[in-house]
Amino acid sequence: MHTECPHCHTVFRVSEQQLAQAEGQVRCGHCLAIFTADNPYSNHQETRLQAEIADSKTSIPDEISSLDPATDIEILPDVIPPGLRAESRSPKNHSGFFGSLLLSLSIIAMIVIGVAQYAFYNRITLVQHNELRPWLGLLCKYAQCDLPDPRNTKLIELSSKNIFSHPNIPQALMVSATIVNLASFEQKYPLLELRFENIRGETIAARRFLPEEYLGIPENQITQMEPNNPISFNIEIIDPGKDMVSYEFNFL
Repeated sequence: MHTECPHCHTVFRVSEQQLAQAEGQVRCGHCLAIFTADNPYSNHQETRLQAEIADSKTSIPDEISSLDPATDIEILPDVIPPGLRAESRSPKNHSGFFGSLLLSLSIIAMIVIGVAQYAFYNRITLVQHNELRPWLGLLCKYAQCDLPDPRNTKLIELSSKNIFSHPNIPQALMVSATIVNLASFEQKYPLLELRFENIRGETIAARRFLPEEYLGIPENQITQMEPNNPISFNIEIIDPGKDMVSYEFNFL
């Protein structure tokens, strides 16, 4: 008799004695599926199959060549769990075009949300790039946040400095300095800290100056620091005393 694999539809020859010993359980030699060989071909099908074999003089098709029970089908005497049998397998669920499209759109949406979150939480740093400001402004518009002004005090350089005794006021010093904005963007004038130290490196005097104090102009008239534009100013301070041996400028 012949039996057909319900999974790949390959036809095999098998004896009823073999099936009785294995309780009908066999393994397909073509796709390795395990199934119950209780679906024998009908007499008409078997006759047609034998006729096809007889008419093939030079070559035998793949499905016909798999009629050798010794190599293409395996008798399994053990009891096979139903989940392993080909006839009980669930067909694979193919989502098709719309499923793939929905998955792709979901991935793109998650990427966009991730980029937006990164830009929002790092906007203070990203706003320093002029090419990103329009996009960050649009993001803040929808997120209802304020776009901060670009600022990086590390890019403000003290190009020259000098401290000497005040020519008109006793026990006073004159501080002369020039600062330059090395950034590619405009930024606010920084808070200026002037610190004096003794020979042991200890701070003996310090003061912080607002932009309107060291520039000597009203706050409402102060504009942004333009890139690569030197700004010079003078500050009058009290002499910290003879213990002062060094001084330091910091921009805050």
